[in-house]
Amino acid sequence: MSKRILVVDDDSHVLKYLVEALSAAGYDTVAFDHYEEARLHLAAGRPDLLLTDVRLGPFNGLQLVLFAREKYHDVPVIVLTGYEDPTLRAEAVKFGAEFIVKPVRLEELLQRVAFALGGGKGTQPDQQQ
Repeated sequence: MSKRILVVDDDSHVLKYLVEALSAAGYDTVAFDHYEEARLHLAAGRPDLLLTDVRLGPFNGLQLVLFAREKYHDVPVIVLTGYEDPTLRAEAVKFGAEFIVKPVRLEELLQRVAFALGGGKGTQPDQQQ
């Protein structure tokens, strides 16, 4: 059974790219471009991984991370952002999420997803600086 990944990004081009890449890698993806829809979906059931952008219109992806942590304390989370921000990075890490700055190479993203889902090769991929 393939792992189910909830993908959230308000940029339709990025969302489509992520869904296509993850689907091609064998993951079952559910995608949303709005915070509210993603939150409702998350409330209805636990994904195997939450992959979210930080900026989601008037909302912050970290709000979604916090909701996921409150509902499913152990769900793996990867936060993507186009901006290196030490405060956002610290908040993401505080909530137990991995913080990745875009652009990220596809093979690196897939490696981080596999690791977060427990399919890594025993070591965490190098952290981006």
